[in-house]
Amino acid sequence: MPNELSLRDRAREAIRSGKLPTRKPDRLFGGAGSGDACVVCGELIERDQMQLEIEFNRHGATPGLDRFQVHPRCFGAWEFERTEIEGTSI
Repeated sequence: MPNELSLRDRAREAIRSGKLPTRKPDRLFGGAGSGDACVVCGELIERDQMQLEIEFNRHGATPGLDRFQVHPRCFGAWEFERTEIEGTSI
């Protein structure tokens, strides 16, 4: 797992590239890893690791639900970067 600064860099890139939004998730679930890749670091979330699933309601022309799997540390890095961006005037 990358160090904290690297995770924050990756979280910023996930936001910049549109992989993750900058708003607070509508729902957050935790559980055993699914074997899917983490949307922040790109590494697999192994079944013996904890995973967080963040969900966002999508409105507009294509309503639905966007779901993302992340490691808890990657979620923390994304949350930090998301709130940093939220606090600035973009």
